[in-house]
Amino acid sequence: MRLFRDSGVTVTKDGQRNLGAVIGTPEFKQKYVEEKVSEWVKEVGVLSDIAKTEPHAAYSAFTHGLQHRWSFVKRPIPVISRLLRPLEESIRKTFLPALLKTKFIIGNDVRELLSLPPRLGGMGITSPEKMAEEENRDSIHLTRSLTEKIIAQDAKGETDQNAVLELKKTMSRNRQNAQVERLQHLKDVMPIDTVKKIHIAQETGASNWLTCLPIRAKGFSLNKQEFVDAVALRYGWPVEGLPKTCVCGDPNSVDHTMTCKKGGFVCIRHDEVRDLTASMLREVCRDVTTEPTLLPLNGEHVQYRTANTTNDARVDVSARGFWTRGQRAFMDIRIFDPMAACYQRIPLEAAHQKNEREKIRSYGDRIRNVDHGTFTPLVFTTSGGMGPKAKCFYSRLADVIAEKKHQPRSHVVAWMRCRLSFSLLRSALLCLRGTRYSAPTTIDLDGLNYQATVVESGILV
Repeated sequence: MRLFRDSGVTVTKDGQRNLGAVIGTPEFKQKYVEEKVSEWVKEVGVLSDIAKTEPHAAYSAFTHGLQHRWSFVKRPIPVISRLLRPLEESIRKTFLPALLKTKFIIGNDVRELLSLPPRLGGMGITSPEKMAEEENRDSIHLTRSLTEKIIAQDAKGETDQNAVLELKKTMSRNRQNAQVERLQHLKDVMPIDTVKKIHIAQETGASNWLTCLPIRAKGFSLNKQEFVDAVALRYGWPVEGLPKTCVCGDPNSVDHTMTCKKGGFVCIRHDEVRDLTASMLREVCRDVTTEPTLLPLNGEHVQYRTANTTNDARVDVSARGFWTRGQRAFMDIRIFDPMAACYQRIPLEAAHQKNEREKIRSYGDRIRNVDHGTFTPLVFTTSGGMGPKAKCFYSRLADVIAEKKHQPRSHVVAWMRCRLSFSLLRSALLCLRGTRYSAPTTIDLDGLNYQATVVESGILV
């Protein structure tokens, strides 16, 4: 000790905190981790209280911020899984019930599902206990070359950054493969309807409302009821507060609300996507029209018997010069519920193609031969997934917008998917919770004799 008295070197027999982590004896490391876990449990508790009133904001705070607080500690300190168990228990028993407003106990299968990334149908709420060993092992592999140089006191040598980058890619692939295996295991033990819901949630565009920040000024935030309902729709969980019988007279259910035409919500959902698509097209095309009328038939024959041959036939949107310079492009939108009875026995991809074929048979031949235009069916699921031709259309639209606005294409694509996702989600929530009763007949005040009405009705003056 006297040897290092004036050197500025800290000498300890237990350990020392270093760069946000700790080095030293196992006992010192355990005490450090326990203190951090106790601090994090309190933070999870505070976030759980916030989740009761602002679940969307609380979810984003957890996935974009809080869960990364313990990521660094898991990397340099080995064998701490059991020490992180109180944190995992706090997430499972306090945060998730407050966030999701669930009445059922969150079991191992549901917890495993929620820990998967949104692109695989999860919510990205990772388990600190299960990921600790993997994070530590990956950290050791990534820093091995640097560690060896430090041990060898090689100050001149440099680490091969290309090798490190390739190692990172390998680790990422291994992690993704492990996630896919976990998902497949869950599919083997979960009900068929839940498995289909997970598959629907994996579609392109179905999770954008979940992964973006809840910024109210941009229209990307959900209130507490909307967020809980959105998650329930995502996984097919029970939705509380729905009447047992619909206004139309049929037995009510979540699937029924998505397709019931009473109240006009199905039309509102359709028109939301139509108007949003038209507004995007106006940024890059001329002569953009909503609900354009097709040219009338004067003896022309169409290929399919199911084709729309009425003289007042219309599609949803048209724009000039979208696919080909000077040529008019026509688009028609269809939004279907993949959980409907008619789609129960066919794959989701086949359901998309079925709806696309029906639209093409209705309008494709007529538009091509009579209007001399192009036709693209834009098919969506109620959860935000897109059909193959819709993906192609919006990909082309993103290319044109990015080129004209001098913006990165990836940013344009992300914005478009987010806007479409929220548009479809809000429409689905309207179908779920909106009142379907007819509005009361308004009184015609034109020519009303107020005096006679008061006298006849016996109204006290």
